[in-house]
Amino acid sequence: MDYPKPSIPLSPVLSWPGLNLAKDQNGGTEHSILANRHLIHVSSGRSAIALALEETGIAAGDEVLVPAFHCESMVSPVTWRGATPVFYRVKGNTEIDLEDLASKVNGKTKVIVAAHYFGFIQNLHPIVELCKEKNLTLVEDCAHAFFGSRGGKGVGSWGDFAIASSMKFFPVYDGGILCSKKITSRIRGMDAPAFPFQIKSAINVLQNATNYERLGITGRIFKLLTDGAESIWRLIKKLTDREHSGIAGPSSSGGGYSLDESWIHRQASWFSKLIIEHQNAERIVATRRKNYIRLQQALAGLTNARPLFEHLPEGVVPLVFPLYVEHPSLTFSALKNAGVPIWRFGEYLDPAITESVCSNSVDLSAHVFQFPCHQELSENELNWMIETVVATFAKARSEERM
Repeated sequence: MDYPKPSIPLSPVLSWPGLNLAKDQNGGTEHSILANRHLIHVSSGRSAIALALEETGIAAGDEVLVPAFHCESMVSPVTWRGATPVFYRVKGNTEIDLEDLASKVNGKTKVIVAAHYFGFIQNLHPIVELCKEKNLTLVEDCAHAFFGSRGGKGVGSWGDFAIASSMKFFPVYDGGILCSKKITSRIRGMDAPAFPFQIKSAINVLQNATNYERLGITGRIFKLLTDGAESIWRLIKKLTDREHSGIAGPSSSGGGYSLDESWIHRQASWFSKLIIEHQNAERIVATRRKNYIRLQQALAGLTNARPLFEHLPEGVVPLVFPLYVEHPSLTFSALKNAGVPIWRFGEYLDPAITESVCSNSVDLSAHVFQFPCHQELSENELNWMIETVVATFAKARSEERM
């Protein structure tokens, strides 16, 4: 179903307050995946998973343990290597079912993928010990948790490999992170995207910012200069071969979930790396936590809905605010049509995931709405979203009683 464009930004957009041009924010003062000295900026988070599996030597006949609560981006790198994904259960609060995970390990198992959902850091110590005992590789999926810590241990420091998705936390068009001491020179020597895509990446970020009226007068001037950008790109694509011109980007940049093999062995664009290096990390952490708490307080009283997590622990830097909704069909379309930027992680699970495989994953997939709490939401935007959500749920309750 086609929905209107969100009235407020779903993910971060470029703004002057978000930039810190005075110093390199590579890691900031907070726990961050960027604090890892052994990292490389790649085209997307799913490409980072694919590269981690490639570096581990995963091939046909191998098995990779993947959480049953997932999106296609977590599964497609496994099938790209010719390996078999084996799904383990999660609990209703998204914690890993350690007993089920351990029961799935056999002689074919080579890798365990463990995810920090919505920015809430899992306790991976038992899995680290299991991997040591069974000689397995742990890929720590930090796509939802670019920043954060648990018990003083920073995100991205548990796994043999750690991956992240830059686009979820920064105002960039492309990019992911691969961390590991095992990264080879072959990966470090990967090519950058072609020049046309480098330009497209920068223009997209600036256009997205101006579409949501950021960057002040600079943004308005840029908008005047680029009103015809779409026609320019259409002309370039017509005059050149799209596949070889380098304009087309990975599906992740367009909101898709598939794995583009041609982008696995490419680095992130220069502009994306520049933006990440000069973002204000302290502001990202503080604002996301503040916005999350505001949403939790404002939406805690909704009928037929509850926050997925009871509280926000210290050290957690949330990706979104997840709300468990009893009757999602009554409000999802109404909220989308009203312009509220919501989505459902794991909305389309692998066909193998049934109630018998993991009932919690099926339940979470259908019932959890995710609302933005990112650092670039203005006070007015946050207020509007809260008012619209409350009004939509109230209307649904009224209609249900009729």
